[in-house]
Amino acid sequence: MEKKHYILLFEKYLRNEASEEETQLLLSLLRLNSDIDLFLEEKIRNNHHQLNQDTEKRLYEQISSTIHQRKKRAVLKPNWRKAAQWAAIFILPVLSALSVYLLHSDRVDSNNPITITAPFGEKAEVTLMDGSRVWINSGSSLTYNSDYNYKKRALFLKGEAYFEVEKDTKRPFIVKTERMEIQALGTAFNVSAYSNEQEVFSVLLEGKIKVNALGQERILSENERLIIDKTTGTLSTETVYASDFVQWKDGNLYFENRSFEEIANTLSRVYNVDIRFASKELRSIRFSGTLGSSSIRNALDILSLTSSMNYEMKGTVIELNLKD
Repeated sequence: MEKKHYILLFEKYLRNEASEEETQLLLSLLRLNSDIDLFLEEKIRNNHHQLNQDTEKRLYEQISSTIHQRKKRAVLKPNWRKAAQWAAIFILPVLSALSVYLLHSDRVDSNNPITITAPFGEKAEVTLMDGSRVWINSGSSLTYNSDYNYKKRALFLKGEAYFEVEKDTKRPFIVKTERMEIQALGTAFNVSAYSNEQEVFSVLLEGKIKVNALGQERILSENERLIIDKTTGTLSTETVYASDFVQWKDGNLYFENRSFEEIANTLSRVYNVDIRFASKELRSIRFSGTLGSSSIRNALDILSLTSSMNYEMKGTVIELNLKD
């Protein structure tokens, strides 16, 4: 089971590995969602006695330093070990209070970008400061400024993500990619904009979206998909079952008339493997259907049963060949 993004952030914070942007994002999430606050506080309460001495000392010093730097209070004097245990029990309420201070003070730098990345083989889920939820697919990143939700809600996407947007007529929700801009109108939609794929597309599940691309503007209704073909430089729309295109969020992989080359790119991202074509003829073979998420072998077995392809797997390197 995947860990929630805020848990990963919190663990990085405790290990003193979180960047300034990640710390600020954690504070933002705590301010926004009291359930996250309570969950992480309980996590610390139940486990602080298991912390070793070095971890307790580092945690105490980190919390003391944060309080000192951000609110200009004197660092607590102590028996540090006892204070560290106290800090562990109360760290989340302290962070929540600090988040309000940080996010509403004049220290917020609107040019300080926050980037959330899902490496190959992983996915990420995040709740933004306005309550909108985003699922980020493997090999993708989402970037926004630290003043998100103050005057505007603008994000830049590389790769693929699914958005469930909180409606706010005063602050439009805009997703930008290298080739198109999507404005949500109280909406659930998916955007795929991988740099190494022939097509960029947006597909709408609920509500409406306005898409600007190639000098054109289109309004999409539910179960419509807008496609940019990067090879021909053309834009088109079609009616689809939109839910098919977000199966990746639940671990499945859906392909509609995709070439093996495109499918290999997707499998490489999802399973973090290196797929090579020993037979060039395989690249143009096309496939439509859903591949389960149980394993890379399962996905390759399905493809080999429906085509003239077989494969050889050595560790994380996979070679595709024509059947004899």
